[in-house]
Amino acid sequence: MAATPLLLPGNMCDARLWTDEVCAVLPGAVDVPLTGADSIDGLAQLALGAVEGPLLPVGFSMGGIVALRMARLAPERIAGLVLIDTNASADLPERAAVRPRQQADVRAGDLERVVVEELKPHYLAPANRTDAALLDLLRRMALALGPDIFLAQSEALRTRPDQRDVLPTIDAPVLVACGAEDRLCPPEWHCAMAASACRSELHVVEGAGHMLPLEQPGRLAAILRLWSAR
Repeated sequence: MAATPLLLPGNMCDARLWTDEVCAVLPGAVDVPLTGADSIDGLAQLALGAVEGPLLPVGFSMGGIVALRMARLAPERIAGLVLIDTNASADLPERAAVRPRQQADVRAGDLERVVVEELKPHYLAPANRTDAALLDLLRRMALALGPDIFLAQSEALRTRPDQRDVLPTIDAPVLVACGAEDRLCPPEWHCAMAASACRSELHVVEGAGHMLPLEQPGRLAAILRLWSAR
Protein backbone atom coordinates (compact mmCIF):
# COMPACT_ATOMS: atom_id res chain seq x y z
CA MET A 1 0.00 0.00 0.00
CA ALA A 2 1.48 3.35 -1.05
CA ALA A 3 2.12 5.92 1.64
CA THR A 4 -0.17 8.97 1.66
CA PRO A 5 1.65 12.32 1.80
CA LEU A 6 0.27 14.49 4.59
CA LEU A 7 0.86 18.23 4.17
CA LEU A 8 1.34 19.78 7.59
CA PRO A 9 1.55 23.61 7.42
CA GLY A 10 3.31 25.99 9.76
CA ASN A 11 2.13 28.35 12.47
CA MET A 12 -0.82 30.41 11.17
CA CYS A 13 -0.52 28.96 7.68
CA ASP A 14 -3.15 27.08 5.69
CA ALA A 15 -3.23 25.04 2.48
CA ARG A 16 -2.15 28.10 0.48
CA LEU A 17 1.36 27.44 1.79
CA TRP A 18 1.66 24.54 -0.66
CA THR A 19 1.97 25.80 -4.22
CA ASP A 20 0.84 23.92 -7.32
CA GLU A 21 4.51 23.17 -8.07
CA VAL A 22 4.97 21.36 -4.76
CA CYS A 23 1.60 19.57 -4.84
CA ALA A 24 2.32 18.28 -8.35
CA VAL A 25 5.22 16.16 -7.07
CA LEU A 26 3.17 14.76 -4.16
CA PRO A 27 0.20 13.08 -5.89
CA GLY A 28 -2.64 12.16 -3.59
CA ALA A 29 -1.41 14.47 -0.85
CA VAL A 30 -3.87 15.33 1.92
CA ASP A 31 -3.75 18.75 3.57
CA VAL A 32 -4.03 18.51 7.36
CA PRO A 33 -4.69 21.83 9.15
CA LEU A 34 -3.06 22.32 12.53
CA THR A 35 -6.35 22.95 14.29
CA GLY A 36 -8.45 21.16 16.85
CA ALA A 37 -5.93 20.88 19.70
CA ASP A 38 -3.64 23.11 21.76
CA SER A 39 -0.79 20.62 22.18
CA ILE A 40 1.67 18.98 19.80
CA ASP A 41 0.53 15.55 21.00
CA GLY A 42 -3.09 16.40 20.29
CA LEU A 43 -2.31 17.74 16.82
CA ALA A 44 -0.21 14.66 16.03
CA GLN A 45 -3.03 12.35 17.08
CA LEU A 46 -5.47 14.24 14.85
CA ALA A 47 -3.06 14.03 11.91
CA LEU A 48 -2.56 10.29 12.44
CA GLY A 49 -6.33 9.86 12.36
CA ALA A 50 -6.80 11.82 9.14
CA VAL A 51 -5.85 8.92 6.85
CA GLU A 52 -5.44 5.19 7.32
CA GLY A 53 -2.35 3.21 6.39
CA PRO A 54 1.27 4.25 5.85
CA LEU A 55 2.06 7.95 5.84
CA LEU A 56 4.61 10.37 4.45
CA PRO A 57 4.33 13.45 6.70
CA VAL A 58 5.59 16.60 4.97
CA GLY A 59 5.94 19.10 7.77
CA PHE A 60 6.83 22.76 7.50
CA SER A 61 7.93 24.64 10.65
CA MET A 62 5.27 23.80 13.28
CA GLY A 63 4.10 21.08 10.93
CA GLY A 64 7.55 19.52 11.15
CA ILE A 65 7.27 19.48 14.93
CA VAL A 66 3.94 17.67 14.60
CA ALA A 67 5.48 15.26 12.06
CA LEU A 68 8.22 14.33 14.51
CA ARG A 69 5.60 13.65 17.17
CA MET A 70 3.72 11.41 14.74
CA ALA A 71 6.91 9.45 14.21
CA ARG A 72 7.25 9.05 17.97
CA LEU A 73 3.64 8.00 18.50
CA ALA A 74 3.24 5.68 15.48
CA PRO A 75 6.65 4.80 13.99
CA GLU A 76 5.23 1.76 12.22
CA ARG A 77 3.09 4.03 10.01
CA ILE A 78 5.88 6.38 8.89
CA ALA A 79 7.17 5.45 5.42
CA GLY A 80 9.29 8.59 5.20
CA LEU A 81 9.55 12.03 6.70
CA VAL A 82 10.02 15.49 5.16
CA LEU A 83 11.09 18.25 7.54
CA ILE A 84 11.17 21.80 6.18
CA ASP A 85 12.40 24.85 8.12
CA THR A 86 11.61 23.28 11.47
CA ASN A 87 13.01 22.49 14.90
CA ALA A 88 13.33 19.32 16.98
CA SER A 89 13.96 21.13 20.27
CA ALA A 90 11.65 22.49 22.94
CA ASP A 91 10.73 26.17 22.75
CA LEU A 92 13.69 28.42 23.43
CA PRO A 93 13.30 30.23 26.79
CA GLU A 94 13.35 33.65 25.16
CA ARG A 95 10.59 32.67 22.73
CA ALA A 96 8.53 30.94 25.39
CA ALA A 97 8.74 34.12 27.48
CA VAL A 98 7.27 36.25 24.67
CA ARG A 99 4.33 34.01 23.84
CA PRO A 100 2.08 34.91 26.86
CA ARG A 101 2.35 38.61 25.96
CA GLN A 102 1.51 37.88 22.32
CA GLN A 103 -1.41 35.74 23.45
CA ALA A 104 -2.70 38.61 25.61
CA ASP A 105 -2.39 41.02 22.68
CA VAL A 106 -4.34 38.65 20.43
CA ARG A 107 -7.06 38.22 23.05
CA ALA A 108 -7.32 42.01 23.08
CA GLY A 109 -7.99 42.03 19.33
CA ASP A 110 -4.46 42.69 18.09
CA LEU A 111 -3.92 39.61 15.92
CA GLU A 112 -3.17 41.52 12.73
CA ARG A 113 -0.55 43.73 14.38
CA VAL A 114 1.18 40.76 16.01
CA VAL A 115 1.29 38.90 12.69
CA VAL A 116 2.29 41.86 10.52
CA GLU A 117 4.79 43.53 12.84
CA GLU A 118 6.22 40.77 15.05
CA LEU A 119 6.08 37.51 13.15
CA LYS A 120 5.84 37.12 9.41
CA PRO A 121 8.22 39.81 8.04
CA HIS A 122 11.08 38.36 10.07
CA TYR A 123 10.49 34.93 8.54
CA LEU A 124 11.61 35.99 5.07
CA ALA A 125 15.03 36.34 3.49
CA PRO A 126 16.00 40.06 3.43
CA ALA A 127 15.51 40.26 -0.34
CA ASN A 128 11.91 39.03 0.04
CA ARG A 129 10.79 41.31 2.87
CA THR A 130 9.46 43.90 0.45
CA ASP A 131 7.48 41.35 -1.61
CA ALA A 132 4.00 42.83 -1.13
CA ALA A 133 2.15 39.82 -2.56
CA LEU A 134 4.00 37.37 -0.32
CA LEU A 135 3.54 39.49 2.79
CA ASP A 136 -0.16 39.88 1.99
CA LEU A 137 -0.58 36.12 1.59
CA LEU A 138 1.04 35.50 4.97
CA ARG A 139 -1.26 38.10 6.54
CA ARG A 140 -4.39 36.68 4.88
CA MET A 141 -3.61 33.12 5.93
CA ALA A 142 -3.16 34.19 9.54
CA LEU A 143 -6.30 36.32 9.63
CA ALA A 144 -8.35 33.56 7.99
CA LEU A 145 -7.35 31.17 10.78
CA GLY A 146 -8.17 33.77 13.40
CA PRO A 147 -7.35 34.48 17.05
CA ASP A 148 -8.55 31.19 18.54
CA ILE A 149 -6.23 29.17 16.31
CA PHE A 150 -3.38 31.58 17.06
CA LEU A 151 -3.85 31.05 20.80
CA ALA A 152 -4.04 27.25 20.48
CA GLN A 153 -0.98 27.04 18.23
CA SER A 154 1.02 29.46 20.37
CA GLU A 155 0.34 27.35 23.45
CA ALA A 156 1.21 24.13 21.60
CA LEU A 157 4.54 25.63 20.57
CA ARG A 158 5.25 27.00 24.05
CA THR A 159 4.66 23.65 25.77
CA ARG A 160 6.11 21.33 23.13
CA PRO A 161 8.54 18.58 24.18
CA ASP A 162 12.16 18.28 23.12
CA GLN A 163 12.20 15.76 20.27
CA ARG A 164 15.87 15.54 19.36
CA ASP A 165 15.84 11.88 20.37
CA VAL A 166 13.21 10.96 17.75
CA LEU A 167 15.20 11.14 14.52
CA PRO A 168 17.78 8.47 15.49
CA THR A 169 14.90 6.01 16.01
CA ILE A 170 13.28 6.48 12.58
CA ASP A 171 13.97 3.58 10.22
CA ALA A 172 12.72 5.42 7.13
CA PRO A 173 14.16 7.99 4.70
CA VAL A 174 14.23 11.54 6.04
CA LEU A 175 14.49 14.67 3.91
CA VAL A 176 15.58 17.84 5.71
CA ALA A 177 15.38 21.17 3.86
CA CYS A 178 15.65 24.80 4.88
CA GLY A 179 16.29 28.27 3.56
CA ALA A 180 19.90 29.41 3.75
CA GLU A 181 18.69 32.66 5.36
CA ASP A 182 16.29 31.10 7.86
CA ARG A 183 16.86 33.01 11.09
CA LEU A 184 13.97 31.43 12.98
CA CYS A 185 15.25 27.86 12.49
CA PRO A 186 18.78 28.35 11.16
CA PRO A 187 20.59 25.91 8.85
CA GLU A 188 22.85 24.61 11.62
CA TRP A 189 19.79 23.20 13.39
CA HIS A 190 18.86 21.33 10.22
CA CYS A 191 22.41 20.03 9.81
CA ALA A 192 22.16 18.59 13.32
CA MET A 193 18.79 16.99 12.60
CA ALA A 194 20.04 15.41 9.39
CA ALA A 195 23.18 14.16 11.10
CA SER A 196 21.14 12.46 13.83
CA ALA A 197 18.87 10.57 11.41
CA CYS A 198 19.85 7.13 10.13
CA ARG A 199 18.85 7.70 6.49
CA SER A 200 18.79 11.41 5.77
CA GLU A 201 19.31 13.91 2.98
CA LEU A 202 19.92 17.63 3.64
CA HIS A 203 19.27 20.60 1.35
CA VAL A 204 20.00 24.24 2.24
CA VAL A 205 18.35 26.47 -0.36
CA GLU A 206 19.72 29.86 -1.33
CA GLY A 207 17.36 32.78 -1.73
CA ALA A 208 14.99 31.69 1.01
CA GLY A 209 14.49 32.41 4.67
CA HIS A 210 12.05 30.53 6.89
CA MET A 211 9.26 30.43 4.30
CA LEU A 212 10.99 28.09 1.83
CA PRO A 213 7.73 26.66 0.37
CA LEU A 214 6.67 30.15 -0.73
CA GLU A 215 10.05 31.82 -1.29
CA GLN A 216 11.52 29.08 -3.49
CA PRO A 217 8.65 26.71 -4.41
CA GLY A 218 10.25 25.56 -7.66
CA ARG A 219 13.46 24.58 -5.93
CA LEU A 220 11.57 22.78 -3.15
CA ALA A 221 9.50 20.89 -5.73
CA ALA A 222 12.66 19.80 -7.55
CA ILE A 223 14.19 18.55 -4.29
CA LEU A 224 11.05 16.61 -3.42
CA ARG A 225 10.86 15.12 -6.93
CA LEU A 226 14.42 13.80 -6.87
CA TRP A 227 14.16 12.55 -3.29
CA SER A 228 10.90 10.71 -4.03
CA ALA A 229 12.47 9.09 -7.08
CA ARG A 230 15.38 7.80 -5.01
